[in-house]
Amino acid sequence: MCHVIVSNVYAKNEEYTGFKVYNVKLETEEQQYKFEILKSDVIGYWRKPSVKFNITGQAMVPPSHFKWFEEKLTELGVAKDISIEDVFEYLSWKEEVAEKILRNEEDKMFSFDDYYRYNDILNYIRTLETAHENSTDINFKVIDAGLTAEGRPLIYIKVTSQAATSEKPIIIIEAGINPREWITIPTSLNIVNKLLDQSYNKFINNFEWIIIPVLNPDGYEYTHTNLRLWTKSRSIQSHLGAICPGVNINRNFDVDWLSFDSSSSPCSHIYGGPEAFSEVETRLIKSLLDSNEKRIRLYVSLQNNGGFISYPWQYERAASGMFVQQHLLGLSMIEAMQEHYNLGVSSEVYGDRASGTSTDFMRKNGVLYTFNIDIVPRSEDSVIIPREEITTIAEDVWRAVSVAADNLL
Repeated sequence: MCHVIVSNVYAKNEEYTGFKVYNVKLETEEQQYKFEILKSDVIGYWRKPSVKFNITGQAMVPPSHFKWFEEKLTELGVAKDISIEDVFEYLSWKEEVAEKILRNEEDKMFSFDDYYRYNDILNYIRTLETAHENSTDINFKVIDAGLTAEGRPLIYIKVTSQAATSEKPIIIIEAGINPREWITIPTSLNIVNKLLDQSYNKFINNFEWIIIPVLNPDGYEYTHTNLRLWTKSRSIQSHLGAICPGVNINRNFDVDWLSFDSSSSPCSHIYGGPEAFSEVETRLIKSLLDSNEKRIRLYVSLQNNGGFISYPWQYERAASGMFVQQHLLGLSMIEAMQEHYNLGVSSEVYGDRASGTSTDFMRKNGVLYTFNIDIVPRSEDSVIIPREEITTIAEDVWRAVSVAADNLL
């Protein structure tokens, strides 16, 4: 699929014209085991189905593959159930509603109940840094970690107390690894805001926090300007260059790279890259591990796949050797949350294995507690979260993260 050419010719999201979204409800373990037959480089899953957790999957299918997909549903014994008839029309309606809200809030200051463009986010973060540069209590730094393929600054935030020592344990929060999952970004910024609140001094007194609010800035901007459901970066390192740009950042880590739910085709939405760590975004995470390996106590990847807290492995249909500790901490996290979240091994809760993920990479390299927190779905789909839901979600995720930090104390 030639994304660059299409996006230059068509209006925003018009590439999705005629695409349908199918509900995929698996009833048996045998169907789950054979789920692979419903996968293709051109089929984009908004959410994977899971028999164990009674989760209905959502598959976005292009017109070229309607017949193929419906034949595979029949082969697997799954009923045909279309939830969205035309993705372009659906996205157009969603954006029309959002624009009406924005027109009514033109003078609104930066807050944690809205979605912002990357430059606005950077400006806000740098404003926070300036506000705390003379603080005697809080050490707040914005670290520049290089430039993206399209020349945007890739940054992360360090927050701790001024009584910091090099030996403080570290908690890392990663957001925006999948650029279409906008909800993760205000959720991460809300965590930053909480850490600056004196009520939570114990967390910065006892930990150094690293928050990456937008791990994939180029992809995130592209979801605002061109394709709302884009899942990759915008680099052009593959043999197809600008014809099929981008790498799925959460398939580019050196953990069973390119084996499961990953593709060697640059045109695929799950393209794992020309090699592991080919992308500046994944190299940022690796550099944080390399320089802080013995101090990282908790790594959280914020995502939006359907209401889970999960722990490794995702590349393997098994838990890691320390899963009892991970499960017990996960139980404390979901018990603190107001909404219902499922807990389990990532490959089970997602209903599928996946190679090259950030949390598996961190766990493989000695970080004991690594979790994906996947937002509970809203409305007809599991991707586009209405603005009015942001605060509720962000506060719930903070409950889970703060409980995890409390337990680590």
